Amino acid sequence: MNRTGIVRTAAVTGITAALSLATIVPALAAPVTTVADLDGDGEIETVNVQQAGDDQVISATVNGTFTSIHVPADTQAGIQAPRVADLNGDGRAELIVTQSVGANTTFFTALHFDGRNLSQVVGADDKPYSVAEGGGVAAHLGYGCTAVGGGRTFETVASEADNVGAPAEQLTYSGSRTVYTLRDGALSVEKTIPITSRPANDPLLVVDPATCDA
Repeated sequence: MNRTGIVRTAAVTGITAALSLATIVPALAAPVTTVADLDGDGEIETVNVQQAGDDQVISATVNGTFTSIHVPADTQAGIQAPRVADLNGDGRAELIVTQSVGANTTFFTALHFDGRNLSQVVGADDKPYSVAEGGGVAAHLGYGCTAVGGGRTFETVASEADNVGAPAEQLTYSGSRTVYTLRDGALSVEKTIPITSRPANDPLLVVDPATCDA
């Protein structure tokens, strides 16, 4: 009996199985962190984000109390540190969390701290709110904030190109700009402004996430 051949076959089989397992089981993304004043008391909290299957777990300890929340994650793109924003100018930070990353468009959800727990910001339909950014040439999508009195409004732009294929300087977009107010973790529509055949640099289409920075 050729025992050497048997050993070699077993070794090759074991290596093949190991490689197959490595292919099937994706590596978990390394955890990421950011810092934010979640409750507006002037003390900075550390926010941790960890992959958990198809979800991401965002957690923090605020005034000695631990809080966490699961939200869907883009397992292909990996987890990213949340953007820190203040969507209404009240001094309490919201977290803009990446949920899906496409070729040209990224989708986010927003989290707020309600005094006890982290929870998702909801829209007028009482469902978790989602906002898109990007769109490439075919669409113009994004969000920003505008200072109003002692606070801020949260504003989004959602528009599509009227004439895809035209030279860049001739592209125009139609859609809407929506102005929201945020209170107690819920967004209310203050007004919706129609956008009709405007160039990308038109003020109605211009948004800058940095204007929401905490």
